[in-house]
Amino acid sequence: MTLIQLGRMLLERGRATAAETAFVHAARLVGFPRRAKSADEDVCLLDARIWQAVAQTDAARLVEAESLCRDVLQTSDLQPARRSWAEATLARALLWQGKDRERTTSQPLCEREDAGLDLPLVAIIDGTAVRLAVADGDLFAAGQRAYALAVATAGAVDPLSKVVALTAHLRVLAASGDLGSARQKLHEVLAWSKEARAPLRAARARVIWHDALRRAGRTREARSELDRLARLVRVAPALLRRTVEHRFVHRDPVVPHKPVQSVSCSTAQPPSIAVALLRSMQTEGSDREALQALIDRVRRELRSTRIDLVAGAAHGVEVVATAGSACATRLGLRAAEAGVVVRSADGSSSEIGVPIRTGAHLLGALVCRWSTARDPLPHAEGILELAAALAALRLETWLAGQRDASPSPTSVSGMLGVSAAMADVRRGIQRAAGAPFAVFIEGESGVGKELAARAVHQLSGRHGQRFCDVNCAALPDELLDSELFGHRRGAFTGAVADTAGLFEAADGGTLFLDEVGDLSPRGQAKLLRVLQQHEVRRVGDTFSRKVDVRIVAAANRDMQAEVAAGHFRPDLLYRLNVIRIRIPPLRERPEDVALLARHFWHTSAASMSCGASLTRDVLATLASYDWPGNVRQLQNVMAALAVHAPSRGLLRSSMLPADIAGAAGVAQARLADARSLFERRYVESAL
Repeated sequence: MTLIQLGRMLLERGRATAAETAFVHAARLVGFPRRAKSADEDVCLLDARIWQAVAQTDAARLVEAESLCRDVLQTSDLQPARRSWAEATLARALLWQGKDRERTTSQPLCEREDAGLDLPLVAIIDGTAVRLAVADGDLFAAGQRAYALAVATAGAVDPLSKVVALTAHLRVLAASGDLGSARQKLHEVLAWSKEARAPLRAARARVIWHDALRRAGRTREARSELDRLARLVRVAPALLRRTVEHRFVHRDPVVPHKPVQSVSCSTAQPPSIAVALLRSMQTEGSDREALQALIDRVRRELRSTRIDLVAGAAHGVEVVATAGSACATRLGLRAAEAGVVVRSADGSSSEIGVPIRTGAHLLGALVCRWSTARDPLPHAEGILELAAALAALRLETWLAGQRDASPSPTSVSGMLGVSAAMADVRRGIQRAAGAPFAVFIEGESGVGKELAARAVHQLSGRHGQRFCDVNCAALPDELLDSELFGHRRGAFTGAVADTAGLFEAADGGTLFLDEVGDLSPRGQAKLLRVLQQHEVRRVGDTFSRKVDVRIVAAANRDMQAEVAAGHFRPDLLYRLNVIRIRIPPLRERPEDVALLARHFWHTSAASMSCGASLTRDVLATLASYDWPGNVRQLQNVMAALAVHAPSRGLLRSSMLPADIAGAAGVAQARLADARSLFERRYVESAL
């Protein structure tokens, strides 16, 4: 029910597509196939489907709405009130298609006590009946139905019911030619629409009033009303937008008037322009080359003196691509911040700025300028909006690449992440680099412990000396002395020359002991002596050598627990764990997944010469996965994805491995399904 209420609110605000999505989700939740449904849930499922048909009608998808209504009407045991609702919705869809309409209920629902629907919905059904009666020319029946609706909603607290009843009365008055009463009723509708926060119904009332003025021959007032509607056409649903555009096409030609520009209007610009712009975005190589080709084509088509494509930046706007040799335009920042089409400050049309967005996220703007001796073409704004829509994906990809390629001044090389946890890690690395003490890095396998160790070395005063590393888990006891401390010639079989160990090789620099928790007890004792005495003795030598080495150790297990279990020397841990840095696993910082995925994708795609782009769906799926292998696993997944990805186009979440793609669906399944999936993954991990 919550999703249905959300969808109804979105419908009243003109967001038909979003409303349909809410109704579809509501129907899926109620109609889950693997559980029994109660009678109330069956009713809720029918309501969601009928509201979905209403949303499809507002979105001008009339055939789909008709089909859905007919399916609902075939339902057995359909209540009379909901049958009337489905019939009214079907009749409205058929009315817009110009087809013969099924008859609605003859008795007004507002007079029934057993309707089973809330008052706003009952008013909408009876208001639809009034509209159909007016369309049939039966003003007497329409007046009777409108009067009954007005009486039923006279004491209603809900403002939406009042708006619907007043609109029905306005429709009858306008059809009868009583403009004086209709004007008064229009003002009441506008006032109650504001109270109900229903701007879409106010716009529909203005369409009715415009038609009445036009029929009465009051063309000047009709044009003024049409101008008001023009401001709403860009945010209106498709059906209302098409209605207003149709009235612009058939407006009175006495006074020249600028038509509504709309990308969806078939008369806005020749289809060949749209095809040419689309091809320019598909045939070019890099994102910047494609954007440059796009604005070059737009400038030639619009015959403008200059056009800029700008992107939002911290200091204002950044020019990504430009075409033309005239002075720079001035509307870039305004268009990128406002999110709407803007023009010159003096009100002229010499400059037009169109925002570039993906969903609700503003990326930048297209800004076009003409000389004072040349006026913009009539369809200039429509072409700019089309170009902005085509440029959005390429610009978003280019901006993501720029963010990855230009780290902030306080960033640490290789340690990417926007989470607070990674910010703490970077601060810890910077503090550790400025101190002369040993550093202990703790974290799961694959989180980037070696990257952190190298960052400590590069930011320290020892960055000019060597950085040596050794994996203690792969260091056997028989080779430990030789690897760490070196040997002299003839010390053992195969020692054909004097060889320095890692401690001597890292003298003056940094030695990284990876997986130090896997060091044998003998190796722990020898390492402890080196840390105490700061000197090493080669195998076969009789004297020691002083060394100055910064120790950075790392472990992927809880070393306090290892000490408690007797597997690691506590005195050695005290000397290693002077400055402790913990790198959190990827599952504790899901906000970093998108940034890391983009970074690894750009690297892998470049090596494979792949021009495909990640979608928000893929990034959301990646962020919902636990990543037991952490950053290393994510890097390998993106590399494998680059191998199987197409050379162009968009990547979908279905291309990801099954275990990753399946993890995203856990939240949408039942608790039993989620438990079963967890048990399966747990057993597989244990095996």
